[in-house]
Amino acid sequence: MKISTRSITLAATLAALCAVTGLLPFVFFLPVMVAATTLTVGMTAFVGLAFGCISFAYCFIAPTPSFAALGFMQAPYIAIFPRILAALGAFGAYKLIEHLAKPKKKVGQIAAVSISAAIGSLFNTALVVTMFVLILPNLSLGGVTMLVAAPEMLISGAIECACMAAIVPPISVTLNRVVLRGKDKLHVPKTTVTDNGQQNGNI
Repeated sequence: MKISTRSITLAATLAALCAVTGLLPFVFFLPVMVAATTLTVGMTAFVGLAFGCISFAYCFIAPTPSFAALGFMQAPYIAIFPRILAALGAFGAYKLIEHLAKPKKKVGQIAAVSISAAIGSLFNTALVVTMFVLILPNLSLGGVTMLVAAPEMLISGAIECACMAAIVPPISVTLNRVVLRGKDKLHVPKTTVTDNGQQNGNI
């Protein structure tokens, strides 16, 4: 995919949107999954990095500290690296499905995006929870221990996976068709030459 002004603008918009969705349950990973199914691998990694940095920053401004926020403050890389890897995983899954299935119809494209978004969401949850268990096994907050928090995070991850599979496809397919594959060049009026040698422009 060629890097165009539109794709750069979209990447910047999605990165900024992470600041909004980061506050919403079950759809916080939406901009990253949209990036993975519309943009290049480099821009996808950039949006994943932006989301990781924003989620880490929210740990210090959240009114009520959460279990995950406490873990991110103790190990900031858990907030960042899994998000980049999950973004790249979704990107790779999408490209693989495109290569193998070569979906041409809209239904096939929606299915490809849906599967890829679900994979990316599950990958993110699995990486974050695994790193919490391995790196911070004794983490606790307000009586909530890792034994309690890990299953809760996995359940939330499953709900998020379903949301990503349902919400991301219409957004990504629309962006691919209308925005990224639209004409970048301005319409240039055609000119015709009359019998007397004068040029007329078709406006």
